[in-house]
Amino acid sequence: MCIDHNLPNYPIIEVIDYLCLTGSLKLKLNRRLEKRMTELETQHESPDKAYPSVAMYGPCTVRNLKQGETKLWCACGLSKKQPWCDGSHKGTGIKPLKWTVNKSQSLFAICACKYTKDPPFCDATHTNLPCEVLDRQKNCTSAHVADKRLCTGCGWVPDF
Repeated sequence: MCIDHNLPNYPIIEVIDYLCLTGSLKLKLNRRLEKRMTELETQHESPDKAYPSVAMYGPCTVRNLKQGETKLWCACGLSKKQPWCDGSHKGTGIKPLKWTVNKSQSLFAICACKYTKDPPFCDATHTNLPCEVLDRQKNCTSAHVADKRLCTGCGWVPDF
């Protein structure tokens, strides 16, 4: 578990009170925390889930996409052409997401951590992800060998 030692040692609800000035923000954070806790519990209950590699802890800023254009969003994290698929997922069991640009805008924030709940868009899941990924990799029971491209049990990849 990852703990921010700069925060006072209070229960999470009290820390939210301490950090938030408005009740609406507190309520939103409480709901977000409750949802995230449920997601983490579900992940622990489903050991067969394939975890992607984190390509980058932040979004890719993408410009010049045209409405109606179809892209393959990399969901495995191994592509060298992030955030788009280059076929590196082959053999991992993780497939890219076929996405059709549904609106015209000048800038898109496309997820690069691969853990978004709204693919292919960044939803800021990457903010709390590093500790979760490190814990999962530390507790992984698979053998991590340098010739393996991706451990889908924890998201580990060798240093390329």
